[in-house]
Order: sequence, then C-alpha cells, then structure tokens
Amino acid sequence: MASEPEEFDTSRRAALNLSSINHTFATFKRIPGTEKALKAFQDLALGKTEKPLLLCYGGVGNGKTHLCEALVIELNRRGIFTRYYTFGEIIRTLRRTMRDDSRISPSDLLERYCQARTLVVDDVGMGGSGSEWEFGHLEEIVSERYRFHLLTVMTTNRDIKELPERVVSRFSDPAVATLVLNSGKDFRKNRA
Repeated sequence: MASEPEEFDTSRRAALNLSSINHTFATFKRIPGTEKALKAFQDLALGKTEKPLLLCYGGVGNGKTHLCEALVIELNRRGIFTRYYTFGEIIRTLRRTMRDDSRISPSDLLERYCQARTLVVDDVGMGGSGSEWEFGHLEEIVSERYRFHLLTVMTTNRDIKELPERVVSRFSDPAVATLVLNSGKDFRKNRA
C-alpha cells in the first residue's frame, strides 16, 4: 500500500477527528445498495455538484461513517479544511459550554457550527437523548447553513421521519440539496 501524504500523518488524522486515514473512496466496500450514496459523496468531494447540502440516511453498518471520513480526506486534499464530527460530540460540546468555567459561550460555539465553511456530522440523532433541546440546535445549525448554502453533510441511521421536519425539508430542496438513502446491508454481519 502506498504511503499517505505527510499531511495525513497521525497528528493530522487526530486534528481532523478521523478514525482512519485509510477511509478513502478507493477503500470503500461497495456493497449492493450503497451506489447512490457513494456517488453523492464523491460528487460533493470532487466539486462535481452545485448542491452544497447532503443528507444520507439508512441502516447501520453500510458505510456512512466511512463515506464521511473519505469526504473529509478528499476535501482536505483539495485545500478545503474540513473536520469530522459526530452528532453526539456536538451535543456534548454544546453542553460543556454551559458550565461556568467554559471559555466559550454556547451562542459563540453554535455560531461556529452555523458559519463554518464546511460541516460534516455523522450519526445525527445518536449519542444524545433526541430531546427538543438537541433537535432545536440541529434545526438552528441546518437552517443557517441552508440559508447561506454552506457545504453541509449529515448522516443518520434513524428513519428520517424521526428527524425534525424543518431539517428534512431543507435537505429535500432539490435546488441546493441531495437526500440519499443508503440501503446497503450491515457489512459487519458478513465479515469472515
């Protein structure tokens, strides 16, 4: 296997919050049902679409996290700084800002998520309680990013009917967004 460029060494992997620098489009396990999701992520990563919003939904174990990390790697290779987040990380970070000893206010942190050039969030609806507070912040982030057409990618293994209607509506706008079902089966169950 060819060595990765220096910019993707261990410290860079950690800075981008990636689990592996080997999660590229080339190493993605193409199982039946993942074709549309793979194409949507690649088109966004390679600048082949004018639609800056992407919501990918589907069951567990079909490669949504791998695709998010491949997107982050490719965007960074193209000089577009992007970091990987999970929904749970964002919620925990927002909660920490509410403590008295926090160095940043909740509104300042929320503004960073709303205004970042790119935002890749995996596992929306997981790692939290699914409370109105959590989904209210998600709505605020998505609404602001939709308004300014900022590159925004989110994944979930929840049924999209369980997500806030305002969030799904924005990702359903064919003028600026792609909503794609990853119907691949759980590859972990088929490991030898």
